[in-house]
Formats: sequence, structure tokens, C-alpha cells
Amino acid sequence: MGFRTVAQWAASPDSGKWHITTFRKAVASAATVANDFIDYTYFAGNPPANFYASAPLEAALVESIRGINIPAIDGQFLKRITVMSAASSATGTTNQNQRLLLADYLLYYPFVDTDAVGEQQDMIQTAALPRYATGSGVQMMAVAQSAASTVGTFIVSYTNQDGTAGRTSSTTYTKAVAGGGALVSSTTNAVAGSQQFIQLQAGDSGVRSIQSVTFSAAGGGLMCLALVKPLYHFYSTQECRRTTSGNLESYGAASQFETVLHGPPVEIKNGAVLGIVGLGNAGTLASSVLTGILETTWS
Repeated sequence: MGFRTVAQWAASPDSGKWHITTFRKAVASAATVANDFIDYTYFAGNPPANFYASAPLEAALVESIRGINIPAIDGQFLKRITVMSAASSATGTTNQNQRLLLADYLLYYPFVDTDAVGEQQDMIQTAALPRYATGSGVQMMAVAQSAASTVGTFIVSYTNQDGTAGRTSSTTYTKAVAGGGALVSSTTNAVAGSQQFIQLQAGDSGVRSIQSVTFSAAGGGLMCLALVKPLYHFYSTQECRRTTSGNLESYGAASQFETVLHGPPVEIKNGAVLGIVGLGNAGTLASSVLTGILETTWS
């Protein structure tokens, strides 16, 4: 059940229909580069790291413990999100101006071998979408599970939002990456073509399941294909850092977004596993920290 008026929305915390939680993710020291996407769920912190570690090529649900903590309530909405990015050093400035995406992590197919050129890697359908059963708006995300030194090329066969199997993604490149957690999908053979999601066949708006992956050029590593539902786009404009000399003042500010002021309120499905995808616009995000507060409300 939604909110009928803005006054009802504003009054929900006073009636106890409100939840606040925190999160903190520390990116590994393996370098990322400017204009490269990362999956923050992959890294240590709160919630614990989501390494997509289960049986190879077998569909598995993302565990609830891997997501930002929220109540198990129907009709819940994202009220406010506040984020701050802490630099990796006192002089670091490369983690400012991050583009961020809050997403519901649904299921994944781990340990796709990007060196299996010409071999159709068939997925094992042991789990179905736990939410968004039709797949409308659900996207495919390619996450590195190891370092890779070469550029691979692949296509994905999937079932779309209408239940039509055998749909084919656009030809997608992987990128050379220093470690796990980077999104490896690119429309070109370089970081300049980095993309959050694998492009679907024309006319499709979502994915129910993945049937297979086929590489035509080797990528030199392992990757996971995750199905996620994008929920809310926001950003962190500054980096927080502290000088190593002088008065030891801290610099940088948090960015806060009240969803009702920045667009339609976003519904959070009961059981949602919330995680964040980030884009390093200014440079590497290695060893930086993303921390924040997430608030939800219901009527």
C-alpha cells in the first residue's frame, strides 16, 4: 500500500513507520581506473562481501546478508539516502564525482570462464527470480571474479520479460582488470566503452533468466553474470580526506537525496537485497571507502 498524500509521507517517522540503517564498503587495493564501474557489494565491510561464490554456472540467489539491512515489510519505500566517499589517502582526490546506483540484487551465475573460446557455457537453472517474476526492468551485470589481462568478446543467450527464450545480447567486450569486483562489460575493447549492463536485444526491457554464454575471444579470467533490478540513481560529489600535517582538518561533504524531492518514491520489495554500483569518474577507486545512511518508510 502506498502513500495517498505528501503529509502522510512526512508523518510516517512520527508514527514509527520508518527504518534507518548504515553501510560501509572498503574497496580492495587492486586498481580501478577512471570511467570504470565497480560492484560495491563485492568488497569487505558492512554488509559483508558478496563474492558470488557457489557452484559454477549454476543459478543462485544473492543471500540477504549480502545486502544493506532493511525490514521485511511489504509496501516499503526508499525515503532518503546519504553517502560519503572517503579517499584512500590524505592527498587522494580520485574518488570524487562518483555516479552511483542502488539496485536490488536477485540471482547470479558464477565462474563463467572467459577463456572458453567457441564453447557454449550452458547455465543451470536451479533458481528463479525471487522478485520481479516477469523480469521487467531486470538487467544483466558482468562482474569480474579474478584479474584479467586481455580483452574478451562474448554474447549471452537469455529469456526476456515476455518469457521468450533464445534472445541474444549485443556483442560485448570484457576489459583488462586488476581484480574482482570491477564490471567488465564494454561496448568497445577499452574502458571508454564501459557500461553497467549488458545490452539486450532490440525491443527487450528485461531478463528472466540466462541460458548460455559464448566467447569468441578469450578474456583471461573468470566473471559472474548477475541479474539486478536498478532502483535509484544518485551521486557522491566530493571525497572526504584528512591532511597529514598542520591542523589535521577533514575535507569533503556528504551528499543527501530525499527521494520525494528528486523523483517518484522508489518501492523496495519485501526481501530486497540492496547493493550499490559505482562509477569512478575522477580516477581509481582502489582503497577508497563508501559509507552512508539509508532510510525507508511505509504507510
